[in-house]
Amino acid sequence: MIAGCAISASAQLLWKVSGKDCYKPSYLFGTIHLETGNYIDSVPGLNEAIESVDAIYGEIFCETMLSGNTLSQIMKDAAAPQDSTIDKLLTKEEYQLVDSVVRVYMMGLIGLDNLAKLKPVIVSTQLNVLQMKKYFPQNMDQSNMLDMAIQKRGIALGKHVDGLETVEAQTKALFGASLTKQAQDLVDFCRKDKTFAERGKQLCDAYHAQDIAAIEKVVFDPEFGTDDEEIEIIGYERNRNWMPKIEATLPVQSVLIAVGAAHLLGEQGLIKLLRDKGYTVEPVEMSK
Repeated sequence: MIAGCAISASAQLLWKVSGKDCYKPSYLFGTIHLETGNYIDSVPGLNEAIESVDAIYGEIFCETMLSGNTLSQIMKDAAAPQDSTIDKLLTKEEYQLVDSVVRVYMMGLIGLDNLAKLKPVIVSTQLNVLQMKKYFPQNMDQSNMLDMAIQKRGIALGKHVDGLETVEAQTKALFGASLTKQAQDLVDFCRKDKTFAERGKQLCDAYHAQDIAAIEKVVFDPEFGTDDEEIEIIGYERNRNWMPKIEATLPVQSVLIAVGAAHLLGEQGLIKLLRDKGYTVEPVEMSK
């Protein structure tokens, strides 16, 4: 397992980046994608950071996701090849297992037959979202999710808002594993349904406590199926790809970088990568 970087006991979700060639202080903020924009007011210093910076960067520019062309491409990418649909990738017993879990989360209204033309990773992702939703605000407003709300607030304040990667790059990283691996990950998720549900609760509790050290413990726990290959593809490789854009920005404008909290963590998390480049990265102190 990859060791995490040293994080102080006071560490939280919002970090100040200064020193070296910074134009002005910039900030890192760790989001969780199922939280709503109402949570902005719960993070000490976040409103002030949004108001003080010149630009806001997310993983992607959220408004891009709303375009018809993007949505059409996502739907196209979500479909499995006709010769590799889920029923062809799973044994009969595995199919029955996944179907039983799907029916639980879909309230018995939909079974795996209704989803069989999708890539397995799409089914896994949807199940994970449904599993996690019970720990986050009820009746979530999809137009007011945390990442999008931060960007919208920046736009309203006249800030430059952008993404660190394209939708295509993100889709490739998140959904680019072989269909065989996707299928086995789906089966593993369903076999460990209760374990992953507990992980969701732990992650939610850690996030709402704004305890990034506890988030790190959950994210890198091998019990939850997080292996070095997955951390590299979904996390570290993307972090490294983002760094040139971040480094080019810091000397010319202050920026709030709001990305999934896991991207801040570990030996190649953004905190460590920026420190290695000579920047000072320190938590914004929480009020006592």
